Amino acid sequence: MFSQLENYKNPRMILNSILQALYTQVTANRAISHFFISVHMDALIADVFKFSHFVMEQPENHYRDPMRAQKSSMPAIQVSSTVFEEVHKTLLQILKDQGIEEDHIPRLSFEILEIVEESRAQFSDTVMMVLNMGDVTQDSLLQVFKRFKFDAKLAGKNEVSFESGIDMPINVKIRPKDKSIVLIGKAVSVENSLLKDVADIAEIAKERYPLFPMRAVEDDDDWPFLLMEKSFSYENGVPLRLLFRLSKSFSTAFHRNIKCDSQKILAWNVANR
Repeated sequence: MFSQLENYKNPRMILNSILQALYTQVTANRAISHFFISVHMDALIADVFKFSHFVMEQPENHYRDPMRAQKSSMPAIQVSSTVFEEVHKTLLQILKDQGIEEDHIPRLSFEILEIVEESRAQFSDTVMMVLNMGDVTQDSLLQVFKRFKFDAKLAGKNEVSFESGIDMPINVKIRPKDKSIVLIGKAVSVENSLLKDVADIAEIAKERYPLFPMRAVEDDDDWPFLLMEKSFSYENGVPLRLLFRLSKSFSTAFHRNIKCDSQKILAWNVANR
């Protein structure tokens, strides 16, 4: 569920009403009705509920450009900017009608459209782009990343690391116990570093970028390191396009955080150790 809806009573009912209104109003408008061509409302709503947690909070200025929500969509389903902007305007009015606070509307509208784009793409897919819960394994993740040209390799238990096409190397770890996938960014420090020095970097990063906190960790076998994690459930499956987008976004945030290392005590060249 989109986190901002948790501020309201009956968030599931509100989201359902928003999506029904969006589908109904868009398909009734001849100028933009093709946005949902071949898309069934019930399946669209189900997809948005299942995959709404595959979004990562971004700085407020990120939400000022709603076109970003469709930029990683499949070319085959992309509509013109005029059509997408009209769909966005329709959604904005629906959110206002549903009593969503003005401050919540930019982010919520963006995130809804991001998942709507994923659902639209699934209706056009000719190959499976969602890993079912039972298929989420270390080997399947490795094969998926390799298939889409990421330089991936096996790491620890239930873990895959990759670095190509992103700002900083990260790991993707499966935790079968709670059916979650965890994105992990790790930056080790150089020899003779103190935990306090590494913690200072984490504090500076937290002040500058409070959305993406890191923590300093003492390593019994090595020097202290900075750790950043983001977990999400795979109980309803893993939409691969959203996983790739989330991984890239996470890597960018991690990279931005560790650039707060003004004393150069992080060993960037072994950041994924």
